[in-house]
Amino acid sequence: MQQNTEQLREIRDLVEIPDLSFYFFIAITAVVILFVGTVAYMFWQNYRKKHNTRQRRAVFKKLASVDFSDSKKAAYAITRYGRFLADEERSKKLFDQLLPRLEKYKYTPDPPPFDPEDIKYYDLFVESVDE
Repeated sequence: MQQNTEQLREIRDLVEIPDLSFYFFIAITAVVILFVGTVAYMFWQNYRKKHNTRQRRAVFKKLASVDFSDSKKAAYAITRYGRFLADEERSKKLFDQLLPRLEKYKYTPDPPPFDPEDIKYYDLFVESVDE
C-alpha cells in the first residue's frame, strides 16, 4: 500500500497547454461577418440602382406627358421634374436656359398660354434627358 502512495506523490504539476481555439473562433467570426456584410452591401447597391432607375423612368414619363393647357401647372411640373432629371452637363445647361422662360408662367395669377419657342426649349430638354 505504501508503494501506491509513493506513486501518487510523484504526479507532476499541471502543465499549461496553449489553447488557440478562442482566436480561431474570433477569426472565423470576423471572416463570416465580413462576408455577410459584403453580400448585404452588394444586394443593397443592386436594389438602390434598380430603384433609382425605376424612379427616374417614372419621373421622365411624368415630364414627357406634361399638359400645356394649364400653363401655370405645367411650368411648376417641368421645374419639379426637370430638377430631378437634370444630372448631366448638357441637360443641366438646357434646364438652366429653360428656367427663366418658365418664370412668366409661374408667378402670375392668370398666365398666358405657352409660347411655341418655350415648347421647343422644353422638347430639347426632354430629348437631352432621354439620351
